[in-house]
Amino acid sequence: MGKKARRKISRRDRLARRSEGMQRSTLPATEIAEASRQRTKNILALVFIALAVWFAYFNTLHNDFVHDDRIEILQNTFIHDFSHLSKILTSPAWAFRPENPQGGSNYYRPLQYLTYAVLYHFLGPSPWGYHLFKLLLHLAVCLVFFWIICHYLKNWALALLSALMFAVHPANTEAVAWISGITDVACAVFFLLCLLFYLRSQTTPSFTILLAFYTMFLFGLFAKETMVTLMPILFLYEWIHFRKAPTRKHWLRVYVPLLVGFVIYLSMRIYAIGSFTSASQLRYSFLSGFQSFLNQVVLLSEYFTAFFFPLSLNAYHLFDPVLSLTDYRVAKALTALAIVLVVFWLSSNRMQSQQRNLMLWGLLWFVMALSPVLIFLKRIGENVLAERYLYLPSLGLSLSLSIPLLRLREKMPRLMTPVLLLLLGLLTWKVIDRNKIWHDELSFYETTARASPRAGIILNNLGTAYARNGRQGDAVKALETSVSVQPNSAAYKNLARIYAAMGRHAQSETAYRQAAALNPGDADIFSGLGDLYFALQRYPESIDAYTNSISLNPRVPRVCFNLADACLIIKRYDEALAAYQKALSLSAREAGRPYRGMAAVYAEAAEANRNAFELQP
Repeated sequence: MGKKARRKISRRDRLARRSEGMQRSTLPATEIAEASRQRTKNILALVFIALAVWFAYFNTLHNDFVHDDRIEILQNTFIHDFSHLSKILTSPAWAFRPENPQGGSNYYRPLQYLTYAVLYHFLGPSPWGYHLFKLLLHLAVCLVFFWIICHYLKNWALALLSALMFAVHPANTEAVAWISGITDVACAVFFLLCLLFYLRSQTTPSFTILLAFYTMFLFGLFAKETMVTLMPILFLYEWIHFRKAPTRKHWLRVYVPLLVGFVIYLSMRIYAIGSFTSASQLRYSFLSGFQSFLNQVVLLSEYFTAFFFPLSLNAYHLFDPVLSLTDYRVAKALTALAIVLVVFWLSSNRMQSQQRNLMLWGLLWFVMALSPVLIFLKRIGENVLAERYLYLPSLGLSLSLSIPLLRLREKMPRLMTPVLLLLLGLLTWKVIDRNKIWHDELSFYETTARASPRAGIILNNLGTAYARNGRQGDAVKALETSVSVQPNSAAYKNLARIYAAMGRHAQSETAYRQAAALNPGDADIFSGLGDLYFALQRYPESIDAYTNSISLNPRVPRVCFNLADACLIIKRYDEALAAYQKALSLSAREAGRPYRGMAAVYAEAAEANRNAFELQP
């Protein structure tokens, strides 16, 4: 572009701004005063929302790393420096664990580990900063949610109540109070930013705004795969409000770029995981198509119940799949969903069309944002009913619920105003109380184990938490309960380690054997068994166990060192030398130990040869 053209554009911009200023100066005083009052109301609303978030979640700043946090942050070598960025972008979740070389995960969420890497760089292993970051993310979601409803849907009271309802809803505590719930909160941030840029582009067409819209969508996908539901939720918004399908130009402008972004994400996901999902994570494969549908109905009703009646919240709901139409849970679920639809119809029956459309859109937003959980229930795992999955969907339901509540307030202001304040206060109190569950590992696992006494994985984790705190007796009791209610290799393996530490070697060996029978592909089980045999000076059996472990996972230097030491003790020099060389190739930064070991092998072998020569007649 030439200088004259740029000069013309800049002159045109100055004239436009001057004209806009003149128009503002000629506005009636009443309109200026109204605009000033509206700005004041908006600022006050934002302050109220910020205070609500702070009061509800300030006590999380004292919480520790809990559950997956310890592994994904403290034990995650990918995030401890910036040298692993390429691995983060090209690997599935949990691929950082040396005992899990294939990844074995359905999740591809690189933005989670990139965020952890930045936070770890500045904060190190200090949990308060991570919790503060989560609190600020939640605040950002609430503020953008308010701004969208207030500025673009033109309803200040609805925006405030919806944002406050969402800010202090107890069902969101798992996503906010638990550091590893960052994927749900980050996805919601990008989701709402996309919605904001989309609505802005409708009133102020601009390529820059559209580019921000596309970029936020791609970032949201890298945060969590449920971001893909933005496309159907946007389509439903347009269909409900405009009562017509998008034009071809609109498809090319809005939806086609989103589809291109999704294809980019999907390609990177398949490259990282090796397929769309990991076959090792498949559960409930025995369910037929009809049985899957029944379970989807039951799950949907359970999520509705968790939102409307957040009384029995639990960080680990056990979900027993429905197998037939005669299961009482099917009738219960259908009744609950029917009640929701009837209440929705009765509430919206005498509303204005705009309110009714918003209420319908919020309800469909809830269902659509949950659809990935419902559709892929076989690939999510045992904890398919997880409260953190409610975070993004509950935005829509908070909007829908707030509309009839405000209508009641208009009819009964003296009654409904204190009722709404009391409701928000009770919800806040519930959130503050529930945050205490995530204070530390013992609080978390003890509370969750009481709520789900048949959850073997929670009992296993409770046992390991007891062991870390020196409560060996409680650890054994929790782990023995774990394998009794739900036999699992992790609990048997941990039980074997504690038995060995307590000198109960026979029970330790039995537990290792039971773990191996349940999961013969776990290299860590055989390395633990090798350690047990080594301590008992049963070196040939120890060598066999270490060899088995290395064949399953050849990337762990410690096992190679232990194998070499065992071989050296019983004078199997060639095997010891090979094991030390293998360890050297895996731990080049710590070359001293393998070189010392190889030197010892050469020295002992030479001494043995010398003694053998001297003994010859």
